[in-house]
Amino acid sequence: MAFFLPDRFMNPAALSALDALDVRLLNLLDAVLDEAHLARAAARVGWPLPAAASALERCRQVLRDPLLEDGGQQMQLTAAAQALRAPVREALAARGLQQQPVTLAQRAQRVRILMPDYPAQVVAHPLYQELAAEAPLLEIEFQPWQGDAQAAASLERGDTDLLLGALQPTNTLRGREVLQERCVVAMRRDHPAAHQLTLRRWLDFPHLLVSCHDTLNRMLDEQLSAQGLQRRIGMVIPNFLMAPALLQGSDLIAVMPMHCVPAATAAHPVELACLRPPLPLDAPPLRLLQHRRHADDTAVAHVAQVLERIVRQRLDGR
Repeated sequence: MAFFLPDRFMNPAALSALDALDVRLLNLLDAVLDEAHLARAAARVGWPLPAAASALERCRQVLRDPLLEDGGQQMQLTAAAQALRAPVREALAARGLQQQPVTLAQRAQRVRILMPDYPAQVVAHPLYQELAAEAPLLEIEFQPWQGDAQAAASLERGDTDLLLGALQPTNTLRGREVLQERCVVAMRRDHPAAHQLTLRRWLDFPHLLVSCHDTLNRMLDEQLSAQGLQRRIGMVIPNFLMAPALLQGSDLIAVMPMHCVPAATAAHPVELACLRPPLPLDAPPLRLLQHRRHADDTAVAHVAQVLERIVRQRLDGR
């Protein structure tokens, strides 16, 4: 069966070229046309990146087109590649009985997760244990959280596969609520303000600001500014794991999401007082989001399912 493309997009000699590609190459080509990104396409079909690169080069030679080109910020499909979408799908449908789906246990794929550092510390070990038994070839990468805006951009660009945070879903980012978040004021248990935390008392002491939680910081400062008030920042730190020791050994006060307050352990027996904020803070729910490009990615879907269950088990009710 031959598949034809408009002459303005393809060299006439390549009009029937899809017939020369076997099912494995067609599957990779289909993923490349969807992702416009070789590494993501390789992960989707369960190929090592070097093999996928060689296969894409074979497709380019057969089709006489580069298929992907530099679009400035990211790679983009050539005009000919865009015209290939429907013919490639038809070719795959015509050879459907020959396709060999890759099982979850056979998937060699990296799944990249973006979330704040403390929840990541809690869920990383049980997530690895469960995935090692069910999908041993999956590689899980936890990425550093640098704020809501950076997180959303990373997911949009395709640099991240799953995001756990307070971002809103969009037309391209799909998500579901995992936990209802609440904010607390954290300080050492014998802090002078621990027994009666009024707004004035809260502002009397230096604040510990966690820079990666930019949305919460902005909400706080906007509310204070509307009342003609301002908090005094004593120290700025990049992550939540640094907070307990600093709070325990000083008069610093921090406003944090409850799920980001590290719990006391035998190794780190720092137990903090967590109080209701002295001004209204409607914390958005914690959501697990992914880009719609991964709607059919079984590996990402499985990791998301396991991660959601672990987050609920380990963090719900804190």
